[in-house]
Amino acid sequence: MAFGDGNKPASRSRVVRPWLWLALVAVVLAGAVVVARLAIHSYFARRAAQFHFVDETAHADAAAQRKARAEPAALVARAPLPDKLPLIERPGTDVYGYPLSYTDRSALRSLLAAGSYAVLSKYLEQFEREAEQDFHNEVRIHDAVDAFETPERALGESLDAWVAATPDSFAPWVARGAHRFALGFAQRGEEFAAKTDAENFKEMEAAFALAFEDFEHALRLNPALMPARRTEIRIAFVGSKHRAELDAMCKRAFEVCKACMQPRVTQQVALEPRWGGSYERMALAAKAAKPGLNARFAQLPGYALIDRAAVSAAANDHQGALALAQQAVAFGDNVDFLLPLARRLDHLGDTARSLEAISRALEIRPQRTDLLLFRAHVYTRTELRDYEAAYRDLLLALRLDPTSPNGSTTLRNVAQGLEYLAGQAQQRGDLNGALRLLDESMDLFPNNATEHRRSALLTSGFRGSAEELAELERRANAAPNDFYAHQRLDYALSQSAQWERILGMWNVFISNNPSEGRAYYERSGTYSHVAKPEAALADAKRACELGVSVACARVARAR
Repeated sequence: MAFGDGNKPASRSRVVRPWLWLALVAVVLAGAVVVARLAIHSYFARRAAQFHFVDETAHADAAAQRKARAEPAALVARAPLPDKLPLIERPGTDVYGYPLSYTDRSALRSLLAAGSYAVLSKYLEQFEREAEQDFHNEVRIHDAVDAFETPERALGESLDAWVAATPDSFAPWVARGAHRFALGFAQRGEEFAAKTDAENFKEMEAAFALAFEDFEHALRLNPALMPARRTEIRIAFVGSKHRAELDAMCKRAFEVCKACMQPRVTQQVALEPRWGGSYERMALAAKAAKPGLNARFAQLPGYALIDRAAVSAAANDHQGALALAQQAVAFGDNVDFLLPLARRLDHLGDTARSLEAISRALEIRPQRTDLLLFRAHVYTRTELRDYEAAYRDLLLALRLDPTSPNGSTTLRNVAQGLEYLAGQAQQRGDLNGALRLLDESMDLFPNNATEHRRSALLTSGFRGSAEELAELERRANAAPNDFYAHQRLDYALSQSAQWERILGMWNVFISNNPSEGRAYYERSGTYSHVAKPEAALADAKRACELGVSVACARVARAR
């Protein structure tokens, strides 16, 4: 007998209708299943939304970074326009027979900006002729084309105009191809493939396709044009569309110029393990290049050592990386070996030897952007703090490639270092030196804080009396070529809005000093105060042409 509470018999319903309990349990379990399924669905819906949000954010960030990589880090003044072949003369040759004179890449970029398209084509054609006549001149034509291997999108319009102006010359086609190759590389970015947005690869391939078309057109006009062949090889191993053609491209380049070093170097890079090659293949390719054709071929085995050094550095084996870089340098002076050596020495805190290595590299290739940027970085080290030397290297590097990401990193450090030096000069009583250093800082990083500091320095101690104005005017008249004496008078007169008097002063100064770009820049500001915007812009443009970078920024804002 079943018992309930106490000694009462169990109720009849519990005995005769057990199915009610079963039904109740079934309902509860079914409800629990529904609730669980809803909870699971809700969880995964939230997770999906989170991932979607993360994906959208990542895509937006990648798009912003792609745009930033094709934008100038700073607007610096162009180099002066050349009146002859842009070749910086140095007598003699190196131990391999290569001439020490080198192409002035910054001057070529200035010619492009000035729209001197026919002159540009003539100069590149001359560099190419000389390279075909003697392979020892090969670096000059490569440097000439590399002058345009930068990704800023604004460059594309000028290159299109160059193509339209001289379409029968290979020069604008290979130059535009170099720009498009650089743009493609910038779109990809420098992260490993697994960390790279898919759209980056799509944009890279699109730019590479346009570049390849330009190189093919240039080669139809001149099949011996090695810069076009070299960069087609680079597109083949970096991109995806021409990989199967890599070996044939290298073979054809070697047939065109058996003694040229540049295509052999490009082949070495293409065969690195990171691009799907191997050290064994690199060694075989290096061995196939006979030093009897070009003594520099003996350096080719060093490229595998440099790649191994990079792998060691990535694994934080910096002593091992240094040893490998030193082995590579033992093959002979080569900037591709000296730069990694300088980087390893810098990382290990040996600033003096790092500076020695990178300076030697710049003696060999004075206008290679990566070398200039790294030495500018070394100059900012605590042991040196040579910010003026860093400024000179950085200014030239930005003229050659205004979009360099390393330039952006170093730029602000150098600008701040120049301001630090300006403060020291002011404490010594060297006001002109302080102003010059602040001007250099503004070249790299124009900003209101530095401008206000300059203004305060120029007007320091001035109370606005007639006697003070007379004394400033006497000093300016006594030194007709002293820019800062006239600038002090300008700032003093501006406090009482004597704009016409300031204009008259600058008119006289400019007539005596027509190449002083800073005077045009100051007069430009005065024209703005008297509501003459066209005259103000004309003076700003002239100042930019004469090397005043802050004026270039003003011109850019006016567009």
